[in-house]
Amino acid sequence: MSTRRRVIRALRWLALAPALLALAPAGAQAADLRQGPEVTIPAGTTVDDDLYAGAGTVSVDGTIAGSLIAAGGTVTISGTVERDVLVTGGTVTITGPVHGSARIMGGTLRVSGPVSEDVVALGGNVDVAPDATIGRDLVIGGGTATVAGKVGRDVTAGVGTLDLRGSVERNVKAEVTNLSLASGATVGGNLEYASANAARIDPGATVAGTVKQSPPNFTRQPTPAERAADTFVGWIRLVVGLFVLGLLVLLPFGAFSRRASDAVGGAPVASLALGLVMLFGVPIVALAVFIIGLLVGGWPLSLAALALLAIGTAVGYVLSALFVGRTGFRLVRQPEAHPVLALLVGLLVLTLVGLIPFLGGLVALAAVVFGLGALTLTLYRSWRGPTAAAAGVQPAPAAPDRPLPA
Repeated sequence: MSTRRRVIRALRWLALAPALLALAPAGAQAADLRQGPEVTIPAGTTVDDDLYAGAGTVSVDGTIAGSLIAAGGTVTISGTVERDVLVTGGTVTITGPVHGSARIMGGTLRVSGPVSEDVVALGGNVDVAPDATIGRDLVIGGGTATVAGKVGRDVTAGVGTLDLRGSVERNVKAEVTNLSLASGATVGGNLEYASANAARIDPGATVAGTVKQSPPNFTRQPTPAERAADTFVGWIRLVVGLFVLGLLVLLPFGAFSRRASDAVGGAPVASLALGLVMLFGVPIVALAVFIIGLLVGGWPLSLAALALLAIGTAVGYVLSALFVGRTGFRLVRQPEAHPVLALLVGLLVLTLVGLIPFLGGLVALAAVVFGLGALTLTLYRSWRGPTAAAAGVQPAPAAPDRPLPA
């Protein structure tokens, strides 16, 4: 796996920062949750627990006794954070001491204070200033990065341009377009970098270990057999995961699941229309609610809506697979096949077709849209009661399904 991929994997969860904010009331009842146009912790003020902040501008000049989790346009931390920092914002600046780790994501990131443990940063422009000290590792991903401070252990980077000006106690491993070591820069271990361009190392820079340049990918390209094996393993995992999800839906809610799968074929136009509205309409509305909520409150509702949509799309795919499986058994004159077996067969068919380039993506999208729409339609009819159910989908004539186990 390339350094860039390792960096992206390490940083991928940073996108969950807003979700962590939304979960704060349930997951950290004693934490301090603040939101609005501006959140400020004045100098001399101490927040005795974790602080969750969402605002256009977040300024921490005082002390946070726990961790800081923040999202905003501009986030400035000049006070003390006793534990960890998890921040996403347009501009993020850390000048005060952080006694845990700092994980930050944004457009412009600057660290100029002491961080006792790790720093993980993903941004367009990352600047580790000369006054910065990082107790353990520095992991960077993004466009341009300058490291002029002191790093206590290793530096791992996947960036366009990396400029080393400070000291790194151990190793540097980077996948870059351009790499430079300025006069006075020191690397206590090895310098390994993947790039099409040779590093510019000033005579005044020091590398105690070896300097090794590799092609733009540290690892060799997989063979066709290895790619096929990876695809097969990924397919097996996908089928197992979806089958488990299907069991969680089908076993407790057997009758509802069958009605929803019947809606895919019994009301295809309504399912398609509702599925498109839910798939594309909910994110647009959620974004508007999030932006307005940052100003007037209530932004966690948008994140809850997106979470429900994600669950709905997965369940919708499963319902489409159940419809495919039940329809297949009816075509071969086996209408009494157990719904669980029909679910498995439907998943095998949909996921195998999904492996076909282009066509597979279209089929998967159709399965999600129709299934999500059928789920929404069936929920609506169930909420409306017997009258709506009587006007609902009439499935194709068939012998009754085998009942699910009690």
